[in-house]
Amino acid sequence: MPMFEFCCRACGKVFEELLKSGDAPAPACPKCGAADTERRITAPSPLKTGAFPFKPGPVRPLGTGGPSCGACGSGSCGA
Repeated sequence: MPMFEFCCRACGKVFEELLKSGDAPAPACPKCGAADTERRITAPSPLKTGAFPFKPGPVRPLGTGGPSCGACGSGSCGA
């Protein structure tokens, strides 16, 4: 099962979830329980583990153009 990264639009929590397929519905936020979460674009496993000689820049969440998920605009979740 692939690991997907999600961001909660309600509270800004970023979390990972194992899903059976990419077509599975987005899970609820583990912090606030909101169903309004979106899958983020993430790097393949070798990039995350440092198997390549370079480090990619920070992964920006999908959303409305800001550094957060579009919920708060403050980037308080670290995205």
